[in-house]
Order: sequence, then structure tokens, then C-alpha cells
Amino acid sequence: MNETRKIGRNDPCPCGSGKKYKQCCLKTEQTPGGEDFLWHRIRHVIEGSPAQLLNFADSHFGQGALLEAWKEFMPWENEPFTPDTPHMPIFMPWFFYDWLPDPLNTTVKHEALDGRTLARAYLDKKGRHLDPLRVHYLEQCCTVPFSFYDVISVRPGNGFVLRDIFTGEEINVTEHAGSHQAQTGDIMFAKVVKIDQVAMLEACSPVMFPPMEKGAILDLRKRIRSRKLPVTPELLKNYDLEMLDLYLDIGDRLLNPPMPQLQNTDGDPLLFLKLIYDFECPAREVLDTLRQLNLTEDDESM
Repeated sequence: MNETRKIGRNDPCPCGSGKKYKQCCLKTEQTPGGEDFLWHRIRHVIEGSPAQLLNFADSHFGQGALLEAWKEFMPWENEPFTPDTPHMPIFMPWFFYDWLPDPLNTTVKHEALDGRTLARAYLDKKGRHLDPLRVHYLEQCCTVPFSFYDVISVRPGNGFVLRDIFTGEEINVTEHAGSHQAQTGDIMFAKVVKIDQVAMLEACSPVMFPPMEKGAILDLRKRIRSRKLPVTPELLKNYDLEMLDLYLDIGDRLLNPPMPQLQNTDGDPLLFLKLIYDFECPAREVLDTLRQLNLTEDDESM
């Protein structure tokens, strides 16, 4: 399962027609509109995968694995896991395809400490019973790293062109829903999966990062390139925790911006004071004296 397996021309077509692949869906995929057809095929075969992987996690790792992975994912202490966390679109794919329990500090089953991610173990056990296209997709999810991408151009409702900030590769991504929120110049943290001529988002940050946040990303790129090694997917996967920490640091600031600080023209903090006056005259006299300061209420209301 460590190598990507492509569908052979003479293999049975994954659509279930009973024909050979070259005599069925391959023809459609190679004709105009074939990319859109393949995108819909992939979406169809992977439907339900997250729920099935989550169920498999309980039997393979044990019931405490999800919370254990969350503690490693989240850098802040006492940050509870909740289903409505905005980081769910990143955390769950990372848990499925990238997380490995620490053998020296874990509660997962001993037999699961074999160096395989959850998705790898799932494919090893159930892959021969799955649609070959689904197997191919899950294998790609295990192989490709999370990375930061510049949004080069956007086709609202259809997709966008992304450029990997670390490798420089440009990818034409098909994404119907998310392309409505993206703008040229944004930065996206994502896991991009490519199947033949189709690229799609398996995971994407809940917020787009503005260009002003790029400095820290470029610092990480500089550290990676300082090793004088080819910047390959395998190399980037070695930096998955550094990538996550950077994403969480920037994402938390964007999702939870601090309250604005009010200042006077000298730059000093603006303080609100409540003044209470004691008058040594009748209330009617005070009211009549202050009436001229009122601009909104009539006499009866006062």
C-alpha cells in the first residue's frame, strides 16, 4: 500500500459496468468534460469515508486515540475537543492520514504501534474490498503533505489555481463550494490530492490567510531549504507538526481577533469614568437648569 496504484487500461472499470476500464470510463475521462466527470466519480466513491475511518479508529487504535491525537494537534493546554471546533476540517484529515501515536506515551493498543497511520491500516485490512478509485484516492491522501498555497487565480463556483509556497508547483484545483470564498492573493493551508488530471481539496483551513501573514511561512521555507535537500512531499511530511503549529498560530489570531484598544489622540488608553453629583437644591431646579442640554427628549419624557 506504500505505492500509488493506478487503474490499468484492461482492469475492470471502477464504475461497476463490467466492462474494461479502457472501454468505459477512460473514454469519458479523455473527452472534453472528462475532468468534471472524474471529479464527480471521486466525490461519489469517497462519500462516507470519514465516518468509516472514524469507526475503524475505535477498533484499530482504541477509543482514546482521537482525544490523544487532539492533545498532540492542539498546542495550547486545556483546549477541549468539541465537534464544533473551527479546526475540524484540518484535524480530522490529519488524524486519518498523518497522525502516529507516540510509542512511549500512548494509550492505543500495543499491536497498533506498527508505524502505520489509521488510513494505511484501513487500506491494508479492507482495501481489496473497496472501489479501486477510492483506494487510489486514500493512498494519495496518505502520501501528500499539508502545505501552504498562494491563491493565483479563482474561478468562483468551479475552482482555483494554487501555488505551493514550498515547492513552487502550480495546481489547478477543482472546488465548487470553497472557491466562492477565496480571492486572488489569499494564502490557504490545505492537503491537495491529485488523481490523474483532477486535483481536489481533501482538507482546507476554515479561514484564508491575508498576504501580511506570509512572513512566518517564508521563514519556515527558508529553514527547510537550508538543509540543501530536494523539497519533496516526503521531506515536507517531516515538517507536519511545524506546519500545524504555524497554521494554528495564524488561524487562532484570525478566528479570535483581540478587542480593539481605545486611545485618545495622545495614544493614552481611553478610560470610561462615571461621575456622581450631589445637588443641594430641589430636583425641579436641577431639571430646569439642565433642560437646555437635552437635545432628544421632550419635557414630559424628562
